[in-house]
Amino acid sequence: MKSAAAPLLALCCTISFITPAKHRSIPAQTAQKSSFEAKLDTEVEQFNASDRTMLTILIDLAYEYQLPTAIEYVDTNLADRHISLEFRHERLRNILDTIIKQNSDYRVTFAGSIVDIYSPKRRDDSSNLLNTVIKSFLVTDADTQRADMDLVCALARHLVPPRGCFGSFAPGQWGPLKITVHMQNAKVHEILNAIVAENGKAIWIVTGPPGGSKTSLINPWHIYPLESSFKETVLGKLSAAPN
Repeated sequence: MKSAAAPLLALCCTISFITPAKHRSIPAQTAQKSSFEAKLDTEVEQFNASDRTMLTILIDLAYEYQLPTAIEYVDTNLADRHISLEFRHERLRNILDTIIKQNSDYRVTFAGSIVDIYSPKRRDDSSNLLNTVIKSFLVTDADTQRADMDLVCALARHLVPPRGCFGSFAPGQWGPLKITVHMQNAKVHEILNAIVAENGKAIWIVTGPPGGSKTSLINPWHIYPLESSFKETVLGKLSAAPN
């Protein structure tokens, strides 16, 4: 898949992790989980998935039902294969599960308040940058894009210490929404899931190849809002060059 993301950003330097972690309160966590679970338990009166690609269907459902979602890599089967399924009075959770089962190379889980669509093969690939373990990641009351770039820099520092990271950062795209994420010894894909789940209105996708050079690292993922104006962009990025 061709990367459409900007090179890693030189955030100059050093990102400070001095601020103590502030965890979400239990009531906030419970409310978010309840909202997510309620969406998954939505009974869909009728949904026709006939003669559309699996990828198109998954993106349609994510945007229509505002489901925080992760799609880790897209193969040709997911991007190009048309399926014919029709659902009546079925829970959204079961619809997603049934669609993913049409492709034996993928799995879906609903833990952590996110629809996580992934390839077990990619998860077992040691060269996959998303499997890199970050010892400590902390953002407190941060813009989602800032959290995203902090993760890019954390990955860069891990791969090529003490080198900085390079790219562009335009704050404000997410409005006043701020997130807090504190994780230790977590893989990059797990941290991305946490960022998107905490945001609650986002989807993250892979826009580059699973491997990467330590000397010319390119950010292989991107986080997009679950706003209708971004839907075609997300679908276009994912379907342009399956890997």
